Amino acid sequence: MQHRQSANQHAHVPKAPPSPYVEVTFVFRDVLQKPIEGLSVQVKAGTGAQPAPAWSTGPAADADTPGTPGAASAVDTASAAGAPPVVANSLQMATDKDGYAVTIHNAARDQPIDVLVKNRRGEYVWKATVTPKKDISAFTVTSPEYHLEATTKLTPTEEFEQELNLPTIKSGEVMTVERLVKEFGPYIGWSQKVTEQGKVKKDFPERKKEAVEDKFGKKQTKTTIEHHYKVVDTGKPMTVALNVLGSRLNYPKTTEIQEAKFQAVAAQLKVEVAALKAVAATESSGSGFLSNGLPQIRFERHYFFRATNKSDHWEDRDYSNMTNHFPKYPDLCFPKLGGYSTGKPKNGNGGWLHQDADVMYQYERLVRASQLDFPASIMACSWGAFQVMGFFYYRMGYASPIALANAVMTGVDAQFDLFVAYMTKVSAGALEALQKRNWTNFAKHYNGLGYPAAYPQQMEQYHNDFK
Repeated sequence: MQHRQSANQHAHVPKAPPSPYVEVTFVFRDVLQKPIEGLSVQVKAGTGAQPAPAWSTGPAADADTPGTPGAASAVDTASAAGAPPVVANSLQMATDKDGYAVTIHNAARDQPIDVLVKNRRGEYVWKATVTPKKDISAFTVTSPEYHLEATTKLTPTEEFEQELNLPTIKSGEVMTVERLVKEFGPYIGWSQKVTEQGKVKKDFPERKKEAVEDKFGKKQTKTTIEHHYKVVDTGKPMTVALNVLGSRLNYPKTTEIQEAKFQAVAAQLKVEVAALKAVAATESSGSGFLSNGLPQIRFERHYFFRATNKSDHWEDRDYSNMTNHFPKYPDLCFPKLGGYSTGKPKNGNGGWLHQDADVMYQYERLVRASQLDFPASIMACSWGAFQVMGFFYYRMGYASPIALANAVMTGVDAQFDLFVAYMTKVSAGALEALQKRNWTNFAKHYNGLGYPAAYPQQMEQYHNDFK
């Protein structure tokens, strides 16, 4: 979830006119969001672009206009000398191992930029045109092809069948976030195992059925299938991608919130049971865990940006004094909110609710971000049935972000405790709004001013259903 920003913080400060120059970053990814290294790229002023000074790249420096080193002085000098400004801005570069191409610090606002890539004939071919409008923008150019990272040969032919060396978790074992990112991380989402010759055969040795209640208290049968993988030599070349997220990765102690727990917390917070159920249903469809046993999460790049700045001032909307320590990863670290999902919305409110189909993207980003800053990656996620931000771990009484994540892994009861800690220690405004059943105010305090428009209506409808 997002959280409320301080609406009146800059109420008395006159709004400065926007700078004519903005900062623009270009990165390249394949359809699995894996970086593409070694592309020869050209970016140039697009058709219809107005005259502009020469683009400034490289490390950012102080300038009169934030994020546009030397831009203002370049224009003034050109005008004073009577020389026309540079018209044909064009840069060529190769993407690095992170898929990063370039950051332009003084691109003209609202002016088109063409992106081209060199093909095998040595020609630069147009791929995209972007028009930066915001002070800081990052554009990801996505290839239509898969770019597999490696090809490994099978073991000797006398070993006709072998087990893949994939990590596993024992039945009944609770996952820890350290083990998840370190041991299982290389197999999540963007990393792949590829065989040069053979195929992957899936076994389904165990189907587990259990009776569960949905968010309206109706009994349903839930079936869990645990996968095991083997490589079988077929004599034919074949490429295979593996992802462990389809397997069972966690066995939480509790997965469904019991009615007694709802009633106890409702009494503690002085709210209706139906109101608590409405929060869980709106935030996570009433389920704190995915079918593979991992907690529901949502990675929020702007919180990773703040966490890596070691800033506790979460209400501060002025990013001018904060540094983006990882500009090559705009999907992981960026001062503006967004980038929540890769696909089309899967529900009526723009993909706000979590679904198993989105788990690869969320956990893939958590794992990648953990390699940059492990504690900050946990702080950048909202966790569990009530989607509480890990950013506030210290205010909620947790010793560390890792301690918070490990608690959430254990069961939905611990996720409920996390929600209570947030409501009582962090957001008195959200608690008061829930007590008064003011759904709009709750949405503002709990999710911030950027909450989905349908959020209050959804909460009200869920509340009426649960009463």
